[in-house]
Order: sequence, then structure tokens, then C-alpha cells
Amino acid sequence: MASPIYFFTRSGCIWCQKMKPSIDQINETLNDEQKIQIHSIDEKKSKVIYDSVIRMNNTQNVIPLMYNSNIGTTLLGYNDKKDIQKFLRAEPISIKQPLTPLPHLDIEKSSGKDFDNWKKSVILWYGENEKHLPTNVIDKEKMIDMVYKQWMAYKTKPATVESRLSALEEKVDKILEKIS
Repeated sequence: MASPIYFFTRSGCIWCQKMKPSIDQINETLNDEQKIQIHSIDEKKSKVIYDSVIRMNNTQNVIPLMYNSNIGTTLLGYNDKKDIQKFLRAEPISIKQPLTPLPHLDIEKSSGKDFDNWKKSVILWYGENEKHLPTNVIDKEKMIDMVYKQWMAYKTKPATVESRLSALEEKVDKILEKIS
């Protein structure tokens, strides 16, 4: 008997590739009748099944998509392992609220005070959104450090061609001194 659970994917789909390891891990714990069937809609037979699922459930044409044919439920888009397991147990999955945009810093026009204000805004943003952040979000200290390095690199870069050449010549001279 075939499994009633389908996972629809497509070649080149980054979210499908990101979700597939979770599907594979879950499948390792299931017997053959329970395993999630993986279908690439690039294949004609799988595309026909996918189209009928979309039509029957009057749902969005989204990849990745999971479908439980026993109870007729769907799971649209990328979901982490915990949400996939909840879907398999037919438990409700909390709707992910869209995040407000991360505060922006205009590196070219910002002063030190602007950077400090941006940093405070980022810390607040991470605090407000910590329960809703996806697992792949960079932690706030690393984010602040990366932007600070970009901001400092812009602020200290030579402004003219002559000053850029002079800076390069100084670097070459230092390297040559170390070699000699």
C-alpha cells in the first residue's frame, strides 16, 4: 500500500531543497506505508497528480507543497521539520506572521550617530521578532558587526584615484619590507 502523504517538489527550487533533508529524516523513522512520497512536478506523472491536488483543494499553485490524501489537508511553501511533523499528526500549525522589515542604514550618508540609532533599532527589531524568526536568520551581533565593517570600510576608503593609488603603494611597500 502506498503512503497517503505527498511532497511535491521541482528541480531548481531552493525551498524544496532546503525542506527535503527534513523529509528524508522523517522518512527514516517511518515504515513503508507511512513514508512521505516525494514527487518532482518536472515528471509528467507527478505533475498530473499535483494539478489534481491543486484543483481538488482549490489551493494556490505553490512549490513545495505537502498533501495528506487521507484527510485532504495541504501544507504550502517551506516549513521546518517541527511544522512537517505537526502536519503529519494533523495538528494545527501556527500561521507565521510576516516580519516587519529590518531597519535600514544608508552606509554612504550615515554618521556615527545614525549608525548608533540603527544599531538600537536592530536590537529592538530582533527582540520584537525573536519568536517569529526563521532558523536561518543571522544573529543580531553578527548582523551589527557585518554592517559596521561595511560602514567603516566606506568611511575610510580613499576618495580620489590618487589617494587610492597611494594607499595601494603603501600596502605594497609594507609587503615588500616584510619579504626583505
